[in-house]
Amino acid sequence: GAGVCEVGRLSGPLKKAYADENGLDYKELLSDGPYKEKYRADMIVWGERKRNEDPGYFARLVVDKCAAPVLIISDARRPTDLAFFKDGVASYGWRCLTVRVAASDAARSARQWKFTPKVD
Repeated sequence: GAGVCEVGRLSGPLKKAYADENGLDYKELLSDGPYKEKYRADMIVWGERKRNEDPGYFARLVVDKCAAPVLIISDARRPTDLAFFKDGVASYGWRCLTVRVAASDAARSARQWKFTPKVD
């Protein structure tokens, strides 16, 4: 119910920080349109650089905003993000349970997914 669980996304804070640092439109970066695609490859490189400097950077931005006792991260894919949630959330008094959701390329394609080199 309300207040018991929140869903957090790492991509939101990443896009917000990238937009702020580069003078871009944050709301447009949240879309699936051409604006985001124009910056997507650079945003990925930038995000990896931030994670290399501080592996928990984006994860902490999400965790620090959470007010509920249960937080579901819907888009943790990178090893540094998973390591933060497995090892780093203990300092918040939390425990971590990981669940991997896998889908075939055919199932993903049915949802309009297209493989993009250097992105997927």
